[in-house]
Amino acid sequence: MAEACARLPWAERTPNAAGLAMLAGLGGAPLSAGYRPLDGFWTFVARAGLEPDSALERRLPGLRRLGARPYGILGDSHGRHLIRRGQRHGTWLAPLAHLASSASARGLGRADGRSGTGPKVAAALERLLAIDDLPILMKFGQVDIEFVQVFKRLAAGEDRFSPEAFDAFADETIALYVAFLAGVVPAAQRSRVRVLSLFPPALSDDSWREGYLNAHMVAVHGPPDTGDLTARLGRLDIPNLAQRTALHAAFNERLQAAVEVEGFRWGDDFSPWLGGDGLLDPAWLGPAAGRDHHLDLPAARWRALDWLWPILE
Repeated sequence: MAEACARLPWAERTPNAAGLAMLAGLGGAPLSAGYRPLDGFWTFVARAGLEPDSALERRLPGLRRLGARPYGILGDSHGRHLIRRGQRHGTWLAPLAHLASSASARGLGRADGRSGTGPKVAAALERLLAIDDLPILMKFGQVDIEFVQVFKRLAAGEDRFSPEAFDAFADETIALYVAFLAGVVPAAQRSRVRVLSLFPPALSDDSWREGYLNAHMVAVHGPPDTGDLTARLGRLDIPNLAQRTALHAAFNERLQAAVEVEGFRWGDDFSPWLGGDGLLDPAWLGPAAGRDHHLDLPAARWRALDWLWPILE
């Protein structure tokens, strides 16, 4: 029902004035008003704007006149943190999102990938690039580093963690991701596209020792034989939280260098979330602390807004 309602403001059958009024009313509502329900619904609205049959291009000029600051966000499920309601000085955020849960950065260029995500992301990116003065954020890679490389180790029977093998996997992932971006985004448009870093890891060491499983991740990236998968994961040598945080930081440095060489912008979405000990600050984890690989949406709200506004203004 929520998804159906979220399509109404963008629908061609909805009169333009009514569609604009609905979008401005939702996006420009005070942040304290209906916090959880409105913020959750705003995600559906943001995703509906990039549906193939939406009146996006026809509505955007009117939205901008009403104070909207539209931006695109393409990513895996971690990109949800960048779909935010917010307003400053008469301007309000209007995200346009295509999220692909469990999508890997390295698989985006594959038409035959298991998730089938790549062509859809490419189409959404091309549509956003056709809109003048629209900043675009790319948030992929977390799935690769936290899950895909682990499942590849399982498939190869590599219980012992190898820094050299991890580095090779990271380099290959970055090369494939950047090749996908360079193949879709013309050189003259790349300064509009900001490639974002990985978040710091959120899963605790205990969660990995217990054989952390995410059913959708297993379905998309897991080994063909999933029997006794929890026990097999539990036997793997997984770096501890501090080591995993350092691996994420190293991946981010290499990704930054690779995308900037190609003319893309970079966004540090890693260090703002660290605490004084150099690890993910527990303040951003919420009630599922350590048992979920995502940051907590409500807990991270204000920090995400403080990070977003400067790169969009």
